[in-house]
Parts: sequence; C-alpha cells; structure tokens
Amino acid sequence: MRLKKVIILLLLCFVYLSSYPQDDNTNKLFEHPNYDFQYQLNQPDHSWELPKKLVEISGLSYIDKNRLACVQDEKGNIYIFNLKSGEVERKINFGDDGDFEGIEIIEDDAWVLKSNGTLYKVKNFLKVVEPTAKKHTTALSGKNDAEGLAYDPIGQNLLIACKGHPFVDKKSGKEFKAIYTFNLKTKLLDLKQFLLIKMDTIKYYKNYNTMTQMGVELLAYFDHAKGDLSFQPSGVAIHPISGNIYVLGSVGNLLLVFSREGEMMSIIDLKSKIHNQPEGICFGPDGTLYISNEGDEDEGIILMFELEN
Repeated sequence: MRLKKVIILLLLCFVYLSSYPQDDNTNKLFEHPNYDFQYQLNQPDHSWELPKKLVEISGLSYIDKNRLACVQDEKGNIYIFNLKSGEVERKINFGDDGDFEGIEIIEDDAWVLKSNGTLYKVKNFLKVVEPTAKKHTTALSGKNDAEGLAYDPIGQNLLIACKGHPFVDKKSGKEFKAIYTFNLKTKLLDLKQFLLIKMDTIKYYKNYNTMTQMGVELLAYFDHAKGDLSFQPSGVAIHPISGNIYVLGSVGNLLLVFSREGEMMSIIDLKSKIHNQPEGICFGPDGTLYISNEGDEDEGIILMFELEN
C-alpha cells in the first residue's frame, strides 16, 4: 500500500509537469478582496551576493539607508553589511557559537534570537568597541525552534515566530504555527500567542498549486521528522506603513501577510529560482523590503524590493 501511494504521487507529478505552463509568473496564491500586495517578489530591484562568512545568513535588520545588520546561524556575531560597498564593514562579537536565527535593531541596541527562544540584548552595539550582551531566557525551548524576530512599534514588543511546536506546554499543535510577544519592559514572554497560523488554511490555498502540494506530500511521506512541510516560519517583520505582519517561510517557500487583527491578507508563493532559501526579512522606513537567502553551494544573497504605488 505504501509503495502504491508513492507510485501514484510520482505519476501525478509527471503528468502535472508535462502540462504546467513554464512561463507562469503568477505568485499570489491568495489575496483578500480589500488588500493589494505591492511588491514584485519575482523581480528584485537590487541584489547583493554575500561573502562566505554569511553563506548561512539567518536574519537581518535595517540600520539605515546604507546598512543592514545580519546574523548567521552558527556564530555569535553581528555583521554590519554596507549596501553601497556590498561588503561587511564590521563584525561584532557578542557571544559564543550557537544557533542564532534572528536580529532586530531598536534604537542603539541589537536584539538577537537563538533557536531555543533565548534573547540577547547587545547594548550600544555600534558605539562600543566590544559591546556586552545580556541574556534573557523565555518560556520557549528548542522544541519551539524560534526562527523569526521583529520589533512591533505599535505594541512596543518583540515578536518571535516559531518554526516548530506552537505551544509552550505539551499540548498537541500540529495544525498550527505560532508567533509570540516578548515584553520589552517586563522582559517576559506573553504565554498567549500573538498570532496562530492555521495550517489547514495554508494547505487549502496551496492545493491550487498542485505540483507544490504533491511535492510536499511526497517529502513528508519519506521523512516524518521534518514535520509539516507546507509552511514553517523562518522570519517575521512589521510593515512600517500598514502595520501588517509579514511572515516568511523557507520551508514551503511562502510569504504570508496578516492584518493587526490576525486576518489573512495574502499568501505569496516565492519562486525557488529567485528565493532559494529565504530566511531573513526586514523593511526600511519607506517600505522597501529586504529578504535574505541562505546559500548552499552558492553564496548567500540579499534581495531588495521597492514598494509599488
């Protein structure tokens, strides 16, 4: 029975590939009637290839019009990437090696997220030669696999997106992905989720992209340890103009947009030839969007997309 199911999936994949229009540039799987997604994510306005030290870039944050702050998922370093020169202008060590997945700049301080939910506040990270980091543990753990970090200026909190288990307890949660808030005043995690993403909704709209859904089912069939491959968050950012929440997923190659009330506004399919492994996302104050892609055999890359009027 197992072999029969695999053969059927492979045959369906072959049939679909034979008939699929190769020049189809449509990337919106869903869009709310009252919303207009204003970026062309298949057509970057600019791109930067990254040095080898950032081949595993896992997060980035906006500093100013010429600089982005980046982290990679093995070293306790902040890399200041200069957009004008296309080079790393400074490396700032803040801790030991570890699985660092997100970074957010708030005024003069940098906050860095580890996959086990621990946060590091690097005070005056640009003004001090050797800045120190203060560690803040949260109720999250390795099972949650925290991968996305963003600052929410409206709530004045940090948002933490979880790639893994959506809850802090043992409650079953295969049908959800979650985003939590970390209170910058109390330095505590709110145990009530800021946003719960329903996986059934993602799967429903991905079913329109038959090839993608069949591929997801086939991969999950062979390796259950990878979990639900329809979508797993890898980055999160707040749009500086609309206040909408953008959730990036390297697993699933999707970008989801939610309103402040948690309503789904858009699901964007990220084409793998442009977005090989999207891990980091941030915005400039004018709405310019930056997405970083981790490398493999190739270099890591940062892509820029201007806001369309």
